[in-house]
Amino acid sequence: MLLTIDIGNTNIKSAIFDGEYLESFNVRTNIEDVSKYIHITKFKTAAICSVNPPKQKVLSELLSSKSVSIFNASIDQKFNLQVKYATPETLGMDRVCSAIGALDIATKKNILLKNQFLITIDFGTATTVNIVSPQKDFIGGLIAPGVQTMLNSLNKNTAQLPFLELKDYKGMIGSSTNSSIVSGVVNSTAGMINEVVNKLEKDSDMLPLIFATGGNSKEILPYIKHKVFFYEALVLKGLKCIYDLNN
Repeated sequence: MLLTIDIGNTNIKSAIFDGEYLESFNVRTNIEDVSKYIHITKFKTAAICSVNPPKQKVLSELLSSKSVSIFNASIDQKFNLQVKYATPETLGMDRVCSAIGALDIATKKNILLKNQFLITIDFGTATTVNIVSPQKDFIGGLIAPGVQTMLNSLNKNTAQLPFLELKDYKGMIGSSTNSSIVSGVVNSTAGMINEVVNKLEKDSDMLPLIFATGGNSKEILPYIKHKVFFYEALVLKGLKCIYDLNN
């Protein structure tokens, strides 16, 4: 049994893999809940992907106290793609893991065509769009504030704008201040993604293969104009692939 852990800026996601089988998937918001989960879960090894070093340190110490073997994903390991990124030392491993996970799924299902770009989108604290070329090179992407981050920021940094939720979305043209705010957040995110897809389609004469993950996916995916495969544990799937390739 392998425990995979994705330590993000807001949530900590984990999954147990028994061979290729995804046995369980969990989302926690704090270290205490993750600690409880670790204590009641059976596994032999843990693989970690993190963009939050302080939380990673706490969890690593906890796992070490249980004599668990720990694998930390890093940019200098073996991957099923080549990283062609100008500043690899600044590249978040969650972005790499999502691309690796999607490429693994697409390869095994034989759904990635010869000249097709691969896109992964993670709707988290930040919305990240990650692009793999037809040559299987991770070439970069986009990083934007996440949809909930935008809503929180507008409420916190303005005197009169209210706190809203994505479920309040009524349509593109907002007829009130509230509906205008939510429309701005939803359509700026969906529009960014649609524009990226359009560019890659133009560059290759073929629609990209698109995978999405993250807690806010369900709020945005209805407004993406192209087919998207949703995979809840995409980053953890990629982390499992990295672990396998390096062991």
